[in-house]
Amino acid sequence: MSESTSTEKTKTHPEITQYIPPPGLDAALESVPLVRVATFPAKIGYLTNYSFHIWYQIVIELLKRRGGQYRSEIVVRDAELSVERQIEQARELVKEVDVLILTPAATEGLEEVLKIAAEAEVPVVVEANPVDGMSTLVAICDYDAGYDMGVWVGRNVKGTNGPLRILDVGLPTLRPCLIRSEGFADGVRSIQPDAVVVASINGEATPSIARGIALETLKNTGDVDVIFAMDDETGQGAYQGYLDAGFDPETVTIAGFGLAGAHEKDWLLERKALKVSAAMFPEYVGLRCIDGAVRMYNGEEVPLRDVIPTIPMTVELLEIYYSKKDGVWTPNLNAIASIPTKSECTKV
Repeated sequence: MSESTSTEKTKTHPEITQYIPPPGLDAALESVPLVRVATFPAKIGYLTNYSFHIWYQIVIELLKRRGGQYRSEIVVRDAELSVERQIEQARELVKEVDVLILTPAATEGLEEVLKIAAEAEVPVVVEANPVDGMSTLVAICDYDAGYDMGVWVGRNVKGTNGPLRILDVGLPTLRPCLIRSEGFADGVRSIQPDAVVVASINGEATPSIARGIALETLKNTGDVDVIFAMDDETGQGAYQGYLDAGFDPETVTIAGFGLAGAHEKDWLLERKALKVSAAMFPEYVGLRCIDGAVRMYNGEEVPLRDVIPTIPMTVELLEIYYSKKDGVWTPNLNAIASIPTKSECTKV
């Protein structure tokens, strides 16, 4: 059994939180039955978009551990958000792996990876961001998740001085992030039709960038009631920008996306600014990607959309899906799997 992982050297990202796997992670994985198949792939390749992010640190760790249960070696390559680099990495990786998992580095331009893999007869599981011609996509319904969280905010948060005012912190280079923002605004307005998005900014998935841009933007827009962020880390950065601008931390609500790391869960538990986050369960995503890869390697049918569950996570729901054991958050993968999902997403 091989558990080694080959990973390209990537540039340093000093502000990124390091993921520390909980001691009970293997036990959590073992509670979910393996796919019953004839053979296991010897090597599974993972082409990721930016491995430094806490979400993808967790996904990679789960790929390694779930892959280890199938006696499969995981080979990782990080495109660092470069389409050209990811295509070149695909050309090399198909020569040594049996299956590929692809997290596209951008919304467009990755169809070439599917062509390269098809020529090499290597099946591909796509994660997060759809690619024309894909066989299967492991992802949440981004618009619907944003909409559901917007409904929660519409019902639970009121404007301090008139209509609800929202700062949208996104990542416009990736379509899933764009439709999260769109869904959130639509969900809020389904309850509060006069709610206003005062500005949409690009946080570049980096807290320090989100902080600086939020500060400059808020100087022009004035105070807001809600900061919506396409992920929790940029939400934290934008919140710091909000404080830098001199606004009251008691009057703003952070509505995040992902709830990936320990810090986000601890922040939610404080019952302060972060009041809701669309939980995306990266542990379960990693598991589903590996199980899908094993199925494809054995020629089994896989769904075009393998929809990952998500819910607007509040402090009241948190310990149903993550138990804090010995001070460490551990996923309850069977509880996560039991969350109902849509058969088709409203927007892709």
